[in-house]
Amino acid sequence: MKKLSIVLLVLILAMNVFAQASTEKNTATSPSDSDPFKDYVELIMYSSGSSGQDKNLVMEKFNALLKEKCNTTINVTCLGWDNYKNQYQLILTTGEPADLMYVNPSLYGQYAPTGAFTDVTELFPKYMPTVYSYFSEGQLAQAKINGRLYEIPSVESNFGQNGIFYRKDLGEKYGVPTINSIESFEAYADAIAANEPAVRVIDGNPEQALFQFFKAYNGFEAIAGSTTSIIMVKSIHDIHNIIAYPFTDEYVAWAKRMHAWKKKGYWSSNALSSTMDPWSSIQAGTSAITQANADGAKNMMKIMATKIPQAKCAYWSFADLTGYSFVNPVTENGFAIPASSPNAERALRVLEIIKTNQQLFDLWMYGIEGRHYSLTPEGNLIKPAIGVDATTISTHSMSGAQYAMRVSNLMRNDEGVWEGYPALMEHLKSIAVLNKFGSVSLDYSAVQAELAAVNQVVQQYGLPISIGIVDDVDAAVAEYRKQLKAAGIDRLIEEVTRQMEDYYKRNGIN
Repeated sequence: MKKLSIVLLVLILAMNVFAQASTEKNTATSPSDSDPFKDYVELIMYSSGSSGQDKNLVMEKFNALLKEKCNTTINVTCLGWDNYKNQYQLILTTGEPADLMYVNPSLYGQYAPTGAFTDVTELFPKYMPTVYSYFSEGQLAQAKINGRLYEIPSVESNFGQNGIFYRKDLGEKYGVPTINSIESFEAYADAIAANEPAVRVIDGNPEQALFQFFKAYNGFEAIAGSTTSIIMVKSIHDIHNIIAYPFTDEYVAWAKRMHAWKKKGYWSSNALSSTMDPWSSIQAGTSAITQANADGAKNMMKIMATKIPQAKCAYWSFADLTGYSFVNPVTENGFAIPASSPNAERALRVLEIIKTNQQLFDLWMYGIEGRHYSLTPEGNLIKPAIGVDATTISTHSMSGAQYAMRVSNLMRNDEGVWEGYPALMEHLKSIAVLNKFGSVSLDYSAVQAELAAVNQVVQQYGLPISIGIVDDVDAAVAEYRKQLKAAGIDRLIEEVTRQMEDYYKRNGIN
């Protein structure tokens, strides 16, 4: 009997051990309530800009892989360049469900202080620990508003200064092959206007290109979080001097120069209503120049080699006018989670996976391997893929949705990159200075009426002056200033100055 009791005891113990092992096995292989991807979710994303024709084809492949990895898909809607700000306002003010939105400094500064975005101060390190580790505390401080974080910045370091990308081959025909000053620009432009009837100096709306030129020539610097471009810092060496540039002597002199350039035929009289932009026009062979930053110039060199192979192109950075450069703040491109999102944690987890997985990242950024690109043994991009006719391939692009997804350690270089690019980057690095005010996010809630009125005046009175299509510059500037005063520009300057001084004091900036 004693022996039988011992045998039974051994059997009971063995069965208990087996049952425990079985339970552990089932727990490890079956979804549980703690599985963050237990339920399928489709995330809704909105972005600025336009999408390429192959966007849906790429996203179908991307989403199949994303669903396999984390039971999630993403529906990306690009709202265009002309109306996305109005669409953002509608989405965010009506509480329409959305999980991710592309933001730049202007959008971030406008909506984050209003409670439109989810506070991710604690959520970011919890659900995106790897990506969070890429940032220093100083960098994240740039993106905080009243000590709180409302966006996931992109992980990149780009020089934002613009410059002129131009057709060097056209200038060579008339003895002005190089642009490296405002005087050489005028000589080049005069030659094009006088001798190339099928090409304008700037074909399309020149306003943004001229605005960047104006800022650099006079040393004015925009405040990154500003939603009105006419209030600026007078100089990087005089950051406490906040100005509305239409009231400066420099603006009057520039307006008269633009009037003279317009009379010479540098651009069309109907340029403000043009549906073309210089970036597109130079690719079509109808514009001699466009504006671009360093990365844009690198990309345009590649594009022009395909679009107009016989063209010889060059680039002049406006950093040579200012004598300095600086890296864009981390708020330059990022994702915010609208407060209406029911999937904030899932959105963050998925961003972490995309930004740390090369396969998903490549699909999102570059498209389908074998169609949109091939990889060299070194991992560089050949676009389109080897064996694919460039004239038959459609593009994959999602504008802001791609800018905000960038991660430096996953980004790939183009094969055959513009040979002047490394030297340009070294030059910009050699003259780089601290960006003291580029990460500011301003709160306009107290001056919403003045802001709206001023921006309306800028559109109605300022833009025509900026491209020289007014008959009497002095009279037009006088009326512009009068209308700005009536719209409340002084109150706006006062509020921006107050917030900037507070920002400088909090961050120990002089």
